[in-house]
Amino acid sequence: MLARGLTNDEIRLCHELVNIPTAQCSSLNLAQAVMILCYEIFNASREVKFEFIPRLASRHELDGMYDQLKELLVRIDYIKPENPDYWMANLRRFFTRIQLRAKDVLILRGLCRQIDWFAKKQFEEGEKAGRQARCNRFHSPWL
Repeated sequence: MLARGLTNDEIRLCHELVNIPTAQCSSLNLAQAVMILCYEIFNASREVKFEFIPRLASRHELDGMYDQLKELLVRIDYIKPENPDYWMANLRRFFTRIQLRAKDVLILRGLCRQIDWFAKKQFEEGEKAGRQARCNRFHSPWL
C-alpha cells in the first residue's frame, strides 16, 4: 500500500496546513518540504517592515488610569469601597489582555472625567431640587 499524504481525519487534527506548489514534480518528500518551510521562515524573519506601531501605555500611565477608574467606580457605587481592589484586579486583567496604547488610556481617562463631571452635576441638581422642595414645604401656606 502506497501512502499519498495525510488522510482527511489526520488533516482535521492539524492546526495549520501548508500547500507547497510543485510545478515540475508531482510531490515532495518530507525532508524537501521541511527545507522549503525553514527557508521561508528564515526569509520572513529577515524582512524589515517599517510600519508605524503606536506606543503601548507605560506602567505609570496605566496606574494613573486604574487609580482614576477605581475612584470613579467607588463614587458611582459600581464598586463597593470595602474591597475595591478585588474588582479592580478583574479590570486590570481585562485591560492587560487588550494591551492598551497610550492614546487608549487618554480616551478612557477622558471618559472617566466626563462621567465624573456628569455624576457631580446630577448630584448637585438633585441636592438643589431637594433643598427647594424642603424650602417650599416649610413655607407652604397649608402648614
